[in-house]
Parts: sequence; structure tokens; C-alpha cells
Amino acid sequence: MERKEAEKLYDNYLEGTCTRREKILFEKWYNQFIRENDDDDDGPRNLGYQNREIAKRLSTALIVRRMNWPLNILLTAAAIAIIGTAATLLFKKADPAPIQFATDINPGGNKATLTLQNGKTIQLSDAKSGIIIDASKLTYNDGTFINNEQAQSFTVSTPRGGTYQVQLPDGSKAWLNASSSITYNAALKGQEKYRSVKLSGEAYFEVAKDKNHPFVVTTDKQRVEVLGTHFNVSAYNDDLAVSTTLLEGSVKVAPLTTSAVRKEIILKPNQQSEFDANGITVHAVYADDVIDWKNGSFSFASESLESIMKKISRWYDVEVVYTDKQVGDKPFSGAISKYEKVSQVLCLLEATGEVKFKINGRRITVMK
Repeated sequence: MERKEAEKLYDNYLEGTCTRREKILFEKWYNQFIRENDDDDDGPRNLGYQNREIAKRLSTALIVRRMNWPLNILLTAAAIAIIGTAATLLFKKADPAPIQFATDINPGGNKATLTLQNGKTIQLSDAKSGIIIDASKLTYNDGTFINNEQAQSFTVSTPRGGTYQVQLPDGSKAWLNASSSITYNAALKGQEKYRSVKLSGEAYFEVAKDKNHPFVVTTDKQRVEVLGTHFNVSAYNDDLAVSTTLLEGSVKVAPLTTSAVRKEIILKPNQQSEFDANGITVHAVYADDVIDWKNGSFSFASESLESIMKKISRWYDVEVVYTDKQVGDKPFSGAISKYEKVSQVLCLLEATGEVKFKINGRRITVMK
């Protein structure tokens, strides 16, 4: 990292204008610097390119907590910081991770079922990552043949701890997160105006272009209409809001309730709409981070612990209980691999000193 780049990144970090990826980059850089230049008496010394002043200013602005964990845990699972307490983690000694968890839980994987219009259910292979649904046959996305079932209309569902990719008959693709389902209603001999999907839970869509047949995603609360674009919709029943995030192109989002004050909005790339009891609001996001779940990571920025634990609960198929509900309000930011065992995720959160966990069977207890 060049000096000017480090200075600019530092200023953006303190001003709160960094993107999530810039925050992670900066925290990794600083952790690496402390590891290589640590001096318990004098503090940070230099970075090898004469930016001692940056390190000095940073060391007075941040609370650096030094944990007895190897640095590679941080770099492998990615950086995690607590924005609410301005804490940056430092892992500097090759001691083992804490052993307070008597049991551990494996991450989720490729799990889904396909239910055809005639009621037949097919358990999809855990060894495959996706399915291609054609009007005349079913195959996995590696070309493996399933059968010649007619699949004009169907439902694909993932359980808790499951994810799966679906290529729809029109060529569009959908990635289902845990505990989600889509029901696809195919056009009847080209007479239907829309390509229609009913969604429960969360899915990322890459929609094939067809200007004559708009693609519509409907949830219990809202309707999203597109011609061909990339976007994410999260509509879990236990979340207060339905969020729609646009990566490219444009989408039209409209509430299903006629009583909503704002009838519809058009999203631009890197915008997210949230629809709740108060109507639709729109704000800027780094859209790629929103779909990190599709690419194998948990990613969150100033997100409440309660919201994070919901994601952990769905992916690891666990029950989460709290000894003190207020701890769920604490904000966290960071990015962590989804494919670590749950203890690794919890240990990283616990290392901040702001929260503790206990695992008993498939129950995680959250404590102060």
C-alpha cells in the first residue's frame, strides 16, 4: 500500500466514508503492520515507507485489542470489527482458539427439493450445486441427467442449512439462500404477459433479457418487475422488512398493499429498497457485499447482532436464545467465511469482548 493511498484510506476510515471492502482492507493492513512492528513500550514504529504519523494518529483513534489467536484465523476468515466500540482485532500469538465450546456444528451445504406441478417431489443431490429445468427434461448444472419430467410449473425449496442454484426454463438463474423457496409459473404457449416467480426467503437473480415478457418476483408484501438484470431479494417472514438490492440494470419495486404511501420506486445499481410497515425507503449500498452469502461469506456493516444471529441460525440450522435481549442490539461489521464451523464464527465475534456464546447441541446461547 503506497503512502498516499494509506493516508486517503485512513481519512476515509475515520470519516466513515469507506466501503465495507475498504474497511476490511484497512483493518487487515493495520493488523499486519502491528504484527510486524509491535513495540509494547513505544507503540507502532513505522510502516517501512515513512508514514509513522498515520500509524500514530490511528493508534490514538482506535482501541486495539490483542488476542491470543493466530493471525491466519483473521486473514482466512476475513477481518471483523465492532463499529460501535471502534475496536480492531489483532491476533498475534500461535495459541489455539478458545475451547469453551464443548460441541461444534458444521456449516450448511447444497440441499434442496423440487416439487413438480403434479405433486411429485424430487430430493436433489447434495453432491450437486444446481439444477437446470427445461420444458422437456431435468438435469443438474454439470450436465448430469435426472429425468424427462415435464416442468412447466414447479417449486424449488431449500431447508435451513441449505442452498441451491436453479436455471429456469426461460434461461434466468436464481440462487436460493437457506430456508427459501421459489415457485415458477411458466408462460402458457406464449400467451402470458409475465414470467412469474413467487419467492419466500432470499434469492439472487440473474434474469435473461426478454423485453416482451417482463420477469416478476412476488413476495407476500411486494412485487419486483424487471426485463433483464441482476438483483437480490430478501423476504424472510421473521424479518421486519423486505429488502431488494440492485447490482445492474434497473428494477421496479411496488408494495402489494394499496394503502402504502409510496406506490412504487425504480432502483439504480448499488441501491437497496426496504419495505416495512412504514412504506418503502431507498438507500445506497455496496451491492456486491449484499450477495456475499451467494459467494460463501457472511457480510455485514453496522448490523445488529440479532440480525447476524438470524443468518447464523438459518445457515447452521440452530436455535438462538438470549440471556439478555439488549445484547442483540449491538452493531457489528465484518466478513466471515460461511464454510467454517460455527465455533469459528462465534469465536471471532466473541473476541471483541462485547458478547459471549455457549453451544449446547443445536442451541446457541448469546450472553453479555
